[in-house]
Amino acid sequence: MIPVIVYDILDILAVLIRFAGLILFGLGIGWFAMNTSRKNIWQLQVAVFLGFLGLAAVLAKFLTAGAFGAYVIGAGVAIFLWGKQKVTPEEED
Repeated sequence: MIPVIVYDILDILAVLIRFAGLILFGLGIGWFAMNTSRKNIWQLQVAVFLGFLGLAAVLAKFLTAGAFGAYVIGAGVAIFLWGKQKVTPEEED
């Protein structure tokens, strides 16, 4: 028989891993959105924007508040980090 404290420790570890994973997922999605929005193809910009909002809506529906907050923190940091960078013509290729 496994003591109850082991289950509690595993629950805490699972929450921390989910939190860190969703922060990294938010960073990745935010980087992708910022990277593709710099292209001058307006159809791609619209598709990425709607996909970004759609993903946020689905995650808000099916995740807990803490997990969704981790995703939003990651996406917000990514948008602030990579959204402020200037793109030179050499970097676009």
